[in-house]
Amino acid sequence: MNDSGASTNTNAFDFSAVKTGIESVLGVFTANLTVANIASVLGIVVVACLTLYLFYWGARKGIAMLQSAFSGHGFHV
Repeated sequence: MNDSGASTNTNAFDFSAVKTGIESVLGVFTANLTVANIASVLGIVVVACLTLYLFYWGARKGIAMLQSAFSGHGFHV
């Protein structure tokens, strides 16, 4: 204990290994980062979102058609 009554025994964690690890991972990502890579990732994300939206829309349309068919209104496309 020091004069203020606080303990001087600190179990400080050495963050140098964490810093080195983060720097190496970021180095790998930034070394392979090109405009073509960014464009391809954006394209994949846009196509995936569009596909999910169209699947959602088609599923809702199909369910609505089945519900109307069983309620006696017949099929309407």
